This record gives sequence, structure tokens and C-alpha cells, in this order.
Amino acid sequence: MDLNFSKTSFLGLVIRENRVFILPFLLFAALFLILLGIYGNHQLFLYFNSYHSSASDFIFLCLTNLGDGLVAALLILFLLWISYREALTFLVITLIITILVNLFKDYLFPELNRPVAFFGTSQVLHLIPGYKPPMLSTFPSGHTATAFSVGLYLSFLLKNRLAKFCLFVLAFFVGYSRIYLSAHFPADVVAGAFFAVAITLICYTLSRGIASSWLDKKIEYIPQLFVRRQKA
Repeated sequence: MDLNFSKTSFLGLVIRENRVFILPFLLFAALFLILLGIYGNHQLFLYFNSYHSSASDFIFLCLTNLGDGLVAALLILFLLWISYREALTFLVITLIITILVNLFKDYLFPELNRPVAFFGTSQVLHLIPGYKPPMLSTFPSGHTATAFSVGLYLSFLLKNRLAKFCLFVLAFFVGYSRIYLSAHFPADVVAGAFFAVAITLICYTLSRGIASSWLDKKIEYIPQLFVRRQKA
């Protein structure tokens, strides 16, 4: 293994190349933190949660599924056809995020309940019929962390700036969906996004410094589903 490379300069290069994802993330995170400082976590949640419609109910109910762990697993499988390095790097990212999120939820802040358990019937929450928000272990948001790690890693692989920005927008709305669905408070969402972006950047940077010809190999087999059949 060869770890002789400039981590600082390479990390700076990664950030510059993906600034259309990272800069909007930092701006919106700063805005959320300012609003949290002014209004507080619970009041800010009630404000965001009060805006809803039947159309947005359907949209956010669909979008929130993009933060499921299955999406991360599918990306790991997809990356095997790009390189083992990419697949293993994102596997490590996913494992670290999963462990960290569960550590915070179950051991560091187990007393923090989700909006439905916190407010009970004392406040009017927007609840979508057919969707039952979880009650316990609110901090941080695992769905948001998954969405931002997947979005940022895909951004690393793409050259198009508009595509990178669209990935941020998608991750942002997955995070917002957790507030909309009364599944998380704003602070949970911001923390989940911060964890994901930091861990993804660090792991991606470190993985580039490991010189291994095997890691740069990939699966060559292409399933027949994706092979164009020759006409007889």
C-alpha cells in the first residue's frame, strides 16, 4: 500500500470539483442552524410541518424511500462494475454511518423522542394516512444520512455540474421529507446530513491513497438483461 499523497490538496480538489453539491449543502445547513438558534428545534419543526397538500403528501412519501438502506446497498452493487475500490469505499462509508447513527440514537441520545411521541395530541401534526411515523430514537436522521452519502458519492463519479446539483436537491428533499412526514425534527436532519458529507469526504479521500491494482479491477460480466441480442 502506498499512502504517500497529499490528503489536504486532494481533499481540496474533491471539494472544488463537487462544490455545486457541497456549497449549497453548507449554505442550507447554515440557514437551518440560524433558524434553529432563533426559533428552536420544536417550533421550527411545527412551522415546516404545517405546510402540506395532497400532492406533496404523495411526493414526499415517495421521496423518503430514497433514504432507505436498500438504496445504499444497490449503489454498492452497481459500483462493482466501476471498480472494487469504489464499491468497497462506499461499503465502508455505509457501515460507518450506520454504526454512528445507531450509536447516537441508542446510546448517546436514547431519551430524545420523535415528533409524534414528543408532542402527542397536544399539537396538531400533519400525518399522512397509511404512514405511521416512528416514535423513538430521533437523533440523527438515518434516512437523511443515507440520501446525502449516496448523492455525494454519485456526485464524485459524475462530471456534469447540473447533475451534481440535482443530486444535492434530491438529497435535500429526502431530508425535508423526514420533517414533512413527522418522522424527524430539523436538528436530526441537519446532523444526519453533516455526518454523511463529512464521512463520505474523508473515506473517499483516504481510499484514493491506497495503491492496489486489484482495487482498480471491476466485474467484467454483464448480465444478459443488458446485452443487445444479435438478429439472426
